[in-house]
Amino acid sequence: MIEHLTSPLAARNIPAGLKSVVIHAYGSWFDAITRSKHDFFVKLSAQLDARAMRVHLVEGNSRTSQTLLQSPHLHIIVGGPAMFGPTILHAHPSYIWGFWYLDELGFGWESSLRFAAFSAADVDREQADYFNNGVSSYMLTQNVSKLWQEPRLAAPLAPASAVVFCQGIEHRTPRRHYLTTEQMIRTASAHDPTSFVYVKPHPLQSKQARLRVMDIAATLPNVKVIDASVHDLIKASAMVITQNSSTGFEALMQRKPVATCAKSDYWHATLTPRTTDDLSAALTHGAETMRDFDYAGYFHWFLARNCLEPAKDDFAARAWARIRDKLMLN
Repeated sequence: MIEHLTSPLAARNIPAGLKSVVIHAYGSWFDAITRSKHDFFVKLSAQLDARAMRVHLVEGNSRTSQTLLQSPHLHIIVGGPAMFGPTILHAHPSYIWGFWYLDELGFGWESSLRFAAFSAADVDREQADYFNNGVSSYMLTQNVSKLWQEPRLAAPLAPASAVVFCQGIEHRTPRRHYLTTEQMIRTASAHDPTSFVYVKPHPLQSKQARLRVMDIAATLPNVKVIDASVHDLIKASAMVITQNSSTGFEALMQRKPVATCAKSDYWHATLTPRTTDDLSAALTHGAETMRDFDYAGYFHWFLARNCLEPAKDDFAARAWARIRDKLMLN
């Protein structure tokens, strides 16, 4: 059971110590958790209740939230800024629906996975192939992605040297991108003027940002702005270029070389250009460089081993193990 706290006064009544868990839910997450829309929190709270840990929910960045963060409870941040502390964890969906971070540093490019080491030698081949085939076949055949996609095309797109997936991160602080959207588009276009370069605007981009992308493409004859499904665009393109979008991670399912032009926690499986010259080199040598990379092994390592899957029977036990290790409990 999750108890809602709506005032700093109520926060003072929570017993001090690690027997109290506070979920700090930012933005729409507060309503979603209130309405039990995510099994992650339903199953996690049941596990914590069973261990006599009372679970409380507060709106992130509220006075109540800020007051509680000063107390030594277990704090779970959902949709909020990255922060670190001896009793802080972050919960958030990963790049693939159904898999979640429960991480001590953050999620996405700020997660602790950016410091982890992937070793293909440690991969269980049978498990990795089974997992990868199951997840990728479902997502590709059902046209599933993190955001809604256009229907899959009946006929394949014309081949392209690259596809650039746009984002809206260039105004954010701290800076996380190495190359701008314009630099990515112009560099890909110039690399092979005889080949198509597809550009997909981000569904949540502002009208102004979308118009800017259209203006850039209008000056480059081989660049085509298109709103097709990401899966069709990835399939048609020799390389995927993004900053740190989830579409770059999804491209690993199709074993495509990916250039991530920003800080990312899945950099182990990509090329990471920091300059336009780097990106040009990636376009030239990327396919050869990544030819023998173990995409299936990496997909399994990132999602099955380092993320949590609420649909699985072992979810509660694995979530508790992370909490226990964080709090150094017996």
